[in-house]
Amino acid sequence: MKQLNQVISFLLIGLLLSACSQENDLSTEVAPVVQEDIALLKHQLPNPLLDNSTEGLYHGVVASTTTQMRGKIWVNVANNSHFNALVELVDGPAIEFRLDPDSVEETETMTLFEFQSTQGSFTLDITLPESPVISNIVFLNEAFSGLIVKSLSTNRASANTATFSETGNPSFSGTWSFIADGSLPNPNGNNGDGITSLLITIDGDSYQDSVFDTFNATDCLGISEYVPTLNSFGLSGYTISDYQTSEFADGIAKWYLSFDAFNSQYMNYLFCETATAGTFEWTSEDATITRIGVITLD
Repeated sequence: MKQLNQVISFLLIGLLLSACSQENDLSTEVAPVVQEDIALLKHQLPNPLLDNSTEGLYHGVVASTTTQMRGKIWVNVANNSHFNALVELVDGPAIEFRLDPDSVEETETMTLFEFQSTQGSFTLDITLPESPVISNIVFLNEAFSGLIVKSLSTNRASANTATFSETGNPSFSGTWSFIADGSLPNPNGNNGDGITSLLITIDGDSYQDSVFDTFNATDCLGISEYVPTLNSFGLSGYTISDYQTSEFADGIAKWYLSFDAFNSQYMNYLFCETATAGTFEWTSEDATITRIGVITLD
């Protein structure tokens, strides 16, 4: 009986060693998980196969509703099979986000996503990819508003951010951010991207404008009906958007915001004059209050 017990013991030891060996073999066969470098997301190109899909790349702006904190956002919805996002705040941190798998609403297609990081979170609804909605935005324990569009391979979306403030009255101030969604490429023949939306934030509220007027830039640019643009003359940051009107904060503002990136100077192309900053003149709805101030691009 003692010999039989010894045989059984040897068999059990052999089985244990074999199991350990197989476990080690399996662990060496598993390919290492490669984490995508989210910091490079803003340089990623839209997948042309996804131009007519809900999937792809989304780009836009985010801005605090109570302070002048603002920035740009890039969201990757399976453009390269990954789901992640990047926010770059002006004078602040770059925040990397990953998809919260527990928040995905699965229907025939996935259209509602929540992205999260240790520094914040937001929700993206792409039920209508031509009109995506970004909401529930919190970064660094601060509420933000956002505006986002789908970026296509044919014409990538671009954005620019700015701040505004009444001269002598910093309490009337906020953010001023543009998007060109790529639907108006080269409208003036100088390689710019037509501006398609504006986001203004002030005093806990946000306002959007999607109507931009052509203006007479004959004296400076030789075009009598100039379409407001970003990246004019093919240069990033070259902004031409004068003689515009937008409503916000229970009033209406006439504003000028153009920047010659070649010569690093603000311009007023309506009058062909240099300027020290963009400008606005806001008038309350009852016409009893007028505020004049500046708009400064980042």
